[in-house]
Amino acid sequence: METIRLFLAIDIPSHIRETLTEVQNRFKSLELNIAWGKPANIHLTLKFLGNTDPKQLPEIRNRMKILTPAKPSFAVSLKGMGVFPKTDKPRILWVGIQEFENNLGPLYTIISEEMAKIGFPAEDRKFNPHLTIGRIKSSKGKSRLTYAIRENEDLRSEPFEVSSVNLYKSQLTPKGAVYTVLEEFKLGRSPEPQPSNNFFW
Repeated sequence: METIRLFLAIDIPSHIRETLTEVQNRFKSLELNIAWGKPANIHLTLKFLGNTDPKQLPEIRNRMKILTPAKPSFAVSLKGMGVFPKTDKPRILWVGIQEFENNLGPLYTIISEEMAKIGFPAEDRKFNPHLTIGRIKSSKGKSRLTYAIRENEDLRSEPFEVSSVNLYKSQLTPKGAVYTVLEEFKLGRSPEPQPSNNFFW
């Protein structure tokens, strides 16, 4: 049976994509050998499921429908830049994600645990939330790249809300990957701030 390539990820708003486009343009002027990700395709991956039997789709959906409403929506922002796996041999250029409360990590963990129960092994590496903006093809201009990352280490954005997780289908084509949202799983509402009982005169 033909499989489908799947992953679970958080979409990002248009104004954050615009910021990422600006960052890419700064680095493009350095004439580096980098394959740049299309801003429309950039997302925060929580779980790569890979080539999947379509028969597993109902179970994936059922587990996500149960776990996401139990997790509150929350805010994150862009913070800093870096490369994977290391500066000596960079392969991935990324923009970091800052969380203000401990919500993103637990969401990643519960998704990983639930998907492992139905045959999708957990990652061995530590979760490092990021947005991949380019894939480095060679060491051309490595010193310029390192300097530019340092110049952008104070990169920040306004906070943006994470209110859902999407199940994506990925189709690899000669022109690049095409991503299709199969289903959106809404997170629960953030707790309302409680009124204070302290009065100051």
